[in-house]
Amino acid sequence: MNYFPNERSWEIINILLDLDKPITINELAEQLNVSNRTIRNDLKELEDYFCSNNYGVTIVKKPRIGVWIEVDEEGKRFLKQAINKSKIYIQPYSYEERQLYIIKRLLQSKGSITMQVLADELYVSRVTVFKDLEEVEKWLNKYNLKLNRRQNHGIEIEGDEKGWRKAAADLIMIFRSNDELRNVLSNTKEIQQDSRLDFENFIQLKELFPDIDVNKIEQILIEAQEKMEFHLADIAYEGLLGHIVISIERLKQNKDIKMDLNQLSAIKQKKEFQIAKWISKRIEKEFNINVPECEVGFIALHVLGSKVQQNYKIDDTESVLENMDPLIINLANEIITLIGNILSVDFSQDKKLLVGLVLHLRPAINRLKYGLSLRNPLLNEIKNNYPSVFGATWAISVLFEKHLGVKVNEEEIAYIATHIGAALERLNNKTRAIVVCNSGIGTAQLVAVRLQKTISDLEIVNIISSHDVAKMKENDFDIIISTIPINYSLKPVIQINPIVSPKDIERIKEYIKNIENTRRFHRDINNITKMDELFNEKFIYTKLDIDDKEEVIKRLGSELVKYGHVEHKFVDAALERENITSTAVGKGVAIPHGMQEYVHKPIIAVATLNKPIDWGGNKVDIVFLLALKFGSGNSTRNFFRRFYSLLDNENILNNIRNSSTNKEILKILTRKDDSSEQYYQ
Repeated sequence: MNYFPNERSWEIINILLDLDKPITINELAEQLNVSNRTIRNDLKELEDYFCSNNYGVTIVKKPRIGVWIEVDEEGKRFLKQAINKSKIYIQPYSYEERQLYIIKRLLQSKGSITMQVLADELYVSRVTVFKDLEEVEKWLNKYNLKLNRRQNHGIEIEGDEKGWRKAAADLIMIFRSNDELRNVLSNTKEIQQDSRLDFENFIQLKELFPDIDVNKIEQILIEAQEKMEFHLADIAYEGLLGHIVISIERLKQNKDIKMDLNQLSAIKQKKEFQIAKWISKRIEKEFNINVPECEVGFIALHVLGSKVQQNYKIDDTESVLENMDPLIINLANEIITLIGNILSVDFSQDKKLLVGLVLHLRPAINRLKYGLSLRNPLLNEIKNNYPSVFGATWAISVLFEKHLGVKVNEEEIAYIATHIGAALERLNNKTRAIVVCNSGIGTAQLVAVRLQKTISDLEIVNIISSHDVAKMKENDFDIIISTIPINYSLKPVIQINPIVSPKDIERIKEYIKNIENTRRFHRDINNITKMDELFNEKFIYTKLDIDDKEEVIKRLGSELVKYGHVEHKFVDAALERENITSTAVGKGVAIPHGMQEYVHKPIIAVATLNKPIDWGGNKVDIVFLLALKFGSGNSTRNFFRRFYSLLDNENILNNIRNSSTNKEILKILTRKDDSSEQYYQ
């Protein structure tokens, strides 16, 4: 038994074999997410199939009773073995997976595809496909693509070639992280042993473009790097390889890409164009196609925008900076200064940060100028685990707009955030603790050693008895960790077991985190004179019933326009930014913002949502619409300084979420009176 009439039949048989009573056709249809008509057709085909092949299996159907299967024990074992061996049928795709599958099929197709074909392949009804196509079209719109639907003919993608290729490249990235689709493809054996391309990326390229010899392209790139003496980082290598695969597929269909002649002329003057030219000549020879000059230009752009692997020693700092464009060094210094102001940290002596940023910015600027993207595999991890650093780093977007006139995306923000995060780690700002223990010096030393060994951001400054606590200067420590009850009102006290259990360690870590975040959130509050001007009760909205991020931005933005804080172009710019990249920063928070040139009076509108909504793949229920100007005094920088701390403090975020009035939220954000202290504990 090699196959049934169709792949869904395996699941129908599997369901019937597992039941000890009849099942109705409607119940089968509901389980498999198809119409009952489809189930009737499948059952008829199965009846004919078993009858013609004499397998000793009978499908029984009785009105008002249901459907069941009649087979002896030997036949049942045989069917089960066949089902387990085949693994042809995959559980029905989820809502999102169906849409990705449809996008993949439309991009693969050299012509139109009917809804019925898609419905059959996905084992769903045409109505379901019709609804899925609405979301598919929204996804395609981000790339200036649309669906052309012709009656009795089918559906196909139409639009700009550059957008088509960008969509295909992004789809490969999405598929790479989809376990279900990856497992379907995991039987490929073509990947070569010395490939730099990881297995998941390889099979996604082969799935989308099965006729392209990926190994052959890899060999061309390996030879190019040796011959031209340049070396790409792995992520950049994957991106360039994917671009070439897509280009070859499209050139085979006579779909070439166009480039502005002035831009092409400028690129031809760069050494990267000669690298691209050599690669193109090899592609022409190996794949028997003609590579137009504009295509060569786009390969050169990818080399220009690639992260070249750099190995330098700290002693080489001056030589690296001497050979770098002064404009890039200036931008890096401005980024360091701005982030330092926001985080209240002095990065000025960190040469490793400066050189790391300079080396990163050179290809990053090319990517942003030419609309190229670079996958950041750590994006979600950075947003989820380091939301404060990621949120603070968003502030530098104004510098890219000021110096380059481009909008930076969240992938690039996350890369820069990793440089900032590493610099913060190097500063090693530890929480200072004194250990109080009356059980003897041996026990006290044991407690101190265990604490410092297991809590990296804790520094034990002294080990004393309870009688000596009063002798300690308040500014010499941050917290007291004691193995006995102790009364001390000037600093936090954490009581632990002398044995220091894992539970004690976790309590201390959590306590340090909350204390540090709260302290950072409050830092310099007394010196902020204009902070309150950024928040206004009438621009704070609670529990909004909105399920679309564009509507949230329009709702908040229209109020700011109405009261003269921003021009309408500010709202358009904020919406445009969301089309380019999501402004979700983790922990359920998003910070949409428009161009500062459209801001008349700096203000921040705030909204909490009744239910979390999708915000570029993240769930968001707190929104800050930032209408800020960095040339308008300290209030903007002070906001980001406090915002940095807010993102790391779950208590503050939850109190904002749970607030039922705009006045409550205003108190949390501005500390209007002492009673608001409770919000930070």
